[in-house]
Amino acid sequence: MAGAWLVGSGALGDFDPLRSDVDVQAVCTARLQRPELEQLAAALSHPALACPARGLEFVLYSHEDLADPRGPAFALNLNTGPRMDHHAGYDPELEPRFWFVLDVAIARELARPLVGRPPRELLPALPRALVLAALRDALAWWREHDSAEAILAACRAWAWATQGRWLSKTDAAAWAASQLADAAPIAKALAHRAQATARGPAASDVAALLGPVELLLVSAGRADRED
Repeated sequence: MAGAWLVGSGALGDFDPLRSDVDVQAVCTARLQRPELEQLAAALSHPALACPARGLEFVLYSHEDLADPRGPAFALNLNTGPRMDHHAGYDPELEPRFWFVLDVAIARELARPLVGRPPRELLPALPRALVLAALRDALAWWREHDSAEAILAACRAWAWATQGRWLSKTDAAAWAASQLADAAPIAKALAHRAQATARGPAASDVAALLGPVELLLVSAGRADRED
């Protein structure tokens, strides 16, 4: 193992034990064989390794697969925990690549080292065009699946595209709210995130924020290509 680190809300100061996952990334120096990956997944899976939070999201990369031009290709993508559907993925072609592009981009800047070499020494600096495309894909996915998370993801994408920095969802929401004349959609998203029974944002709320942010991501990518 070359290194492992904490990512996600635990690294960005936004961890809530009632709703957050424990997110860990690791990099190994050589590709592991499928039986070895299955043994690792079994050892890390709840309840063999009890998870005190909602669940554990563990992603393992081999060092050579981080440089895939389509984005980092995982060796193991494990979701496990007492309040999480169990999933052990071994084929990066079967799962959306944009999640891993964003996770690696954020981890390189903000992850908290656990063991081995720090993330900045092991994780590549991903091309801006690749990150912009991943942000657009993520917003499209959230738009279809969760209106509150779509708005918070849009706040984070907006902050990164304009400020060049990754923020926690809470901090990104606060920053975005300060830029808007009407921050009601963000307030609704935060309220629903804090209390699932609270009424979430309407489709019009999502469109009001995601539309401009999606256009911003497209125009940023176009501007980068023209430079």
